[in-house]
Amino acid sequence: MKLNIYDHKEVIKTYEANEYELMFGTVEDMIDAAKLDKIESGTDAEIVMAATNLVTTSMDTVKDLLKDVFDGLTDDEIRHTRVSEIVNVIVDVIRYAISQISLFGGGKRGKN
Repeated sequence: MKLNIYDHKEVIKTYEANEYELMFGTVEDMIDAAKLDKIESGTDAEIVMAATNLVTTSMDTVKDLLKDVFDGLTDDEIRHTRVSEIVNVIVDVIRYAISQISLFGGGKRGKN
């Protein structure tokens, strides 16, 4: 995953993270915030819609999640990135979460 920081149209810094290095808590927060239990089939359209809804309704959660994913990322740097790139990162994390749920849980997440 990659997130560029811009000064106008020029990339001045790039953060990169491997989805396999995500902390469980980050993925868990993403699952809860994006309401992944409402995703029916896991299509690209559903995932993009969940990510877009998350970005537009829970910006504080998104900021916290981005800072968990990209070590050292600041609030000011988040203000200087493109929304489309933020959505792409969220989509990647959601896809990863769904793949892990499918791998280990065999389906939708349940409450214990």
